[in-house]
Amino acid sequence: MNESMDWDEIHGFVSPGEFDRFRRWIDEAVDEGVLVEVQVLNRYNDSTIFDERWYRTAEGEVWRVVAPDFPFKGVFLRVGDHAIR
Repeated sequence: MNESMDWDEIHGFVSPGEFDRFRRWIDEAVDEGVLVEVQVLNRYNDSTIFDERWYRTAEGEVWRVVAPDFPFKGVFLRVGDHAIR
């Protein structure tokens, strides 16, 4: 996996299988040191019901992965600097 990557937001996973493949890809990125899991500071939509994880890139950006929970299809979004403080 390339250490310097461009990341694209995902606004909804098409299927549970797509999310599972994405999650495995994230796990591989963590294993290779491309991403580091960090503490979730401000939850998506202030909700405690969603499974949410945050990851920091080598460039210092923080991204959130929120698992689907029907009818919500999940997301992969950059966390704004205001949410990190």
